[in-house]
Amino acid sequence: MDRSAVDRLYDCDVLDRHGRPIGPVAELWLAGGRPLWASVRRDGGTTLVPIRGAQVRDRRLVVPVEEHEVQDAPKVGDRDLSEAEQAELHDHYRLALPEQRLVRHRRASATTNQPPPQVRRRAR
Repeated sequence: MDRSAVDRLYDCDVLDRHGRPIGPVAELWLAGGRPLWASVRRDGGTTLVPIRGAQVRDRRLVVPVEEHEVQDAPKVGDRDLSEAEQAELHDHYRLALPEQRLVRHRRASATTNQPPPQVRRRAR
């Protein structure tokens, strides 16, 4: 998946396998260049939701888990995850750990296609 396709996932709302809303995508986490997790901010904090095998439909990301699984998942906050926290998440969702470490994806800036701002030069 190329960077622009990954960036478009930020515009999606996450729904569980039955179409129940979970929340908007806040951040994406990749392993080996593939998006595997989306962080979703909920009333109880930030939670990671597995998105491998998810389907994108009209700016909605339908994930292969149920809403109650996300509700009961460990809260992760807005920081990088330790190996123990990654293992805890994979155990919660009954998923195998990927061979590569999870890496937080930084969304491309919406201003990347604009020229850089003018720099003022001091008069000599």
